[in-house]
Amino acid sequence: MEGYAMKYRLLGENLQTIRKARGMKQQELADQIGINMQSLSKIERGLNYPTFETLEKIMNALGITPNELLSGEWSHTDHAEPFLIDVIRREADFDVSLDTLHENEYFQSHEQWQYYMKDKLAEYVRNYLDDTKTSIEELLELKQLVQRQKTERLLKMYKELHSLDRYGEQPQGYVYDNPYDDEQLRELADIGRKRNIPDVSPQSDFDEEDYKHYLEEIGFAKPRR
Repeated sequence: MEGYAMKYRLLGENLQTIRKARGMKQQELADQIGINMQSLSKIERGLNYPTFETLEKIMNALGITPNELLSGEWSHTDHAEPFLIDVIRREADFDVSLDTLHENEYFQSHEQWQYYMKDKLAEYVRNYLDDTKTSIEELLELKQLVQRQKTERLLKMYKELHSLDRYGEQPQGYVYDNPYDDEQLRELADIGRKRNIPDVSPQSDFDEEDYKHYLEEIGFAKPRR
């Protein structure tokens, strides 16, 4: 009996710790799982053990796994595991879907596949950019990543040119058929359109209507003064 009492107490202590970490009151959790507050209090104090159905409702309400609730002492970092695993799985599914997209029999031409691929990649990036929870710091990190990628592509072409001039052959794994082609260099540097690096002129391009929509999305009815 002492072993069972220890398990009851451990579950109750973990449940109470997790509930408080989630900022939930006893009554709030009791209402969500469909029991009265006195019953929940007894579970948290280790006096009662919940039924399987109640235990399942508790885990769903708190967003935790059985292992987090029943094994050892709960730590504040454990609850991140299911979220981490879920996002890694979904990101991996997305990557695999894109990697095998060119094999899909739906597409009748390379151009169709390329169009769809770019559309999905643009949607992925756009969803990230449009998320109101995305901070300016995150966007600055993304900017730095894009800047490095653009520079590395130019450096890769420069290495091909240097290798051809010095050794008469290109390094293995390099992709440009004719690195002397100025048109390819112009495309990489965006010389013709010059649209990949935007002007920063809020006096002329700050859009009040877009700003109002943004305020609505983040929960502000009107701009703060």
